[in-house]
Amino acid sequence: MNARTWLRLFADRSARAASAVLALVAFAALAAPWLSPFDPTLQPDPVLLRLLAPSWTHPLGTDPYSRDVLSRLLHGARISLGVAAGAMLLAATIGTTLGAIAAVFGGWADAVISGLVDVLIAVPRLLIVVALVATFGTLSPVWLVVLLGGSGWLTTARIVRAELRDTLQREYVLAARALGATTWRIIWQHLLPAVAPQVAVAAALALAAVIPLEAALSFVGLGVQPPLASWGNILLDGTDYLTSAWWLVVFPVAAIAGTVGAALVLADRLRAAIANEEQST
Repeated sequence: MNARTWLRLFADRSARAASAVLALVAFAALAAPWLSPFDPTLQPDPVLLRLLAPSWTHPLGTDPYSRDVLSRLLHGARISLGVAAGAMLLAATIGTTLGAIAAVFGGWADAVISGLVDVLIAVPRLLIVVALVATFGTLSPVWLVVLLGGSGWLTTARIVRAELRDTLQREYVLAARALGATTWRIIWQHLLPAVAPQVAVAAALALAAVIPLEAALSFVGLGVQPPLASWGNILLDGTDYLTSAWWLVVFPVAAIAGTVGAALVLADRLRAAIANEEQST
């Protein structure tokens, strides 16, 4: 992705706003130990301090166990965003690698990888994830990254394969090959830079997909387990108090929706910037 594409992207108000939201959420997650007013696992008085409405002392209220919701939301961002970012990077790496192998080497490698993608993409991702979690039991955040990233590379592989098959026919790639450049040199110097913008779009979309998926797993008790906080299990704590303790639902849902929405907007504006750059050239 060249500098002009970045300039086009950040000249867009929507892209800047989405980037600011993601940066703010990431900062809040990283700085959670310093921003949190209380220990997220602390239960000071499960009788007198449970289900307190938002106040100056507890800006987002307390949960059924008297824990501070703001502190749990901030620390939950560390888990939810950490899992989502790790899964996104893993999916992008696997998808780019396999898509490049399929496009560059063709033959049986292309047939095997394309066939695997066609088979797996026909099965709902949520079904695969739930089946694996049900088989192996509840997973640590690290294994959630492996599971969600290992099940989310299919679209990226398809995009990379299609893009590189076209790029391989470009004159500058044919010229490099005629001059004796090795296959790996062509991949690193010409093919991967050409497909990087599309991978960036796919990564942003993957981030938007993983956040609610991790929250859903934690919400049904198959993801991050207490006492660790994630946006999903914070939401779970409020399911029995939808009318009496609205803050237990509204704030985690707002965090999930805001982060996912920002990632989707950024992906859309990045796609538009890439399309405009291609038209101008």
